[in-house]
Amino acid sequence: MKKIIISFLSLSLMVNLSAQDMNNLVENPSFEQTEGRIKRGGAIAVAVGWMSPTKASADLFAGKVKEDYGTPSNELGMEDPQDGENYVGIRAFSYNDKEARTYISSRLKQVLRKDQKYCVTFYVNLAEASKYASNNIGANFSKKQYNISEAKSILTQTHVQHKDNPVFSGQFGWDQVCGVYRAEGGEKFITIGNFSSNGSTENSRLKKSKDFSGAQVVSAYYYVDNISVVEIDEESDCKCQADDRTVETKFIYEVAPMSIDGLQPEQVASLTSVYYGYGDAEISKNSEAHLKNILTILLENNKAKIMVTSHLDENEAEDPELTNLGKERTEAIKVFLMSNGVNYTRILTEEKGNTQPADKAHNDLAKAKNRRVTFTFIK
Repeated sequence: MKKIIISFLSLSLMVNLSAQDMNNLVENPSFEQTEGRIKRGGAIAVAVGWMSPTKASADLFAGKVKEDYGTPSNELGMEDPQDGENYVGIRAFSYNDKEARTYISSRLKQVLRKDQKYCVTFYVNLAEASKYASNNIGANFSKKQYNISEAKSILTQTHVQHKDNPVFSGQFGWDQVCGVYRAEGGEKFITIGNFSSNGSTENSRLKKSKDFSGAQVVSAYYYVDNISVVEIDEESDCKCQADDRTVETKFIYEVAPMSIDGLQPEQVASLTSVYYGYGDAEISKNSEAHLKNILTILLENNKAKIMVTSHLDENEAEDPELTNLGKERTEAIKVFLMSNGVNYTRILTEEKGNTQPADKAHNDLAKAKNRRVTFTFIK
């Protein structure tokens, strides 16, 4: 009976996903379908159905690539994809245009109908290599494909952008750009980027992150993922996160997995942490890389134990709907270790709530650092 229920749920999920894909007018919305290899920057054309409309080509990052253009870690920073394993990267702003802006563009599955409303969403994340952050990131719809033979900005109308048009400075987690577009009729292409002049674009200069060891770029460089254009009847059918009353951030604080060569098991455990978005207990792809270090020391020391300790941010600790969150996080890690050969008797768990914050500030970054699980090696 259990297998039948699981099969039914899996089938239902597949049907729902298929329905979403059918409704979305964007081809290959998360850049998962590729043809060819990513050998260098500017490889957006490897993503099926996508191109750059100017001479300056956008970048493609893929989970199968282990070097400069991989996910979640690459030469410009680290971020788990918002959906699937791949995402793209664009330059939205550069001081005095020192680096040319880049855009991504694709032909829609069907021509937009006059006066029809469409819910448009996509997600952006500021790469840690960025020296700047900017606003004015949005989507443009056109009847003809932009095809500019120079590395220059496309200055035209922005049809959809975040309702507050903020300077997107978040380097941990994805910000949603969302809005409703009423079609003029006949639009065939979607293009994403910054369509405003530098003088009309707000920007802020950033200090280099202590957790990023690569070289900075003199631009606002954004990862982009999960693009959707869906026909709707009423504007209220377009559910944008910016319209939600919740103020909690889903940002995930992430650092690169460390090399454990030459380190004692106690050091590996004490230097390892797994981080989460608000209210989440799921183990991300980046978290698995950290947990493999814990798994290694346990498999090499088969009589040792590990204490898995969960910590919440201050808001999670007061949220009545998250009373079991700490246990859910430790249990998920326990299941991961057990499924990889560690006996359950060697895995101890405890919940500390928000009593031991890693960062005592009250901003989003501090909260992201506090939503974590830590480890103690026990001989």
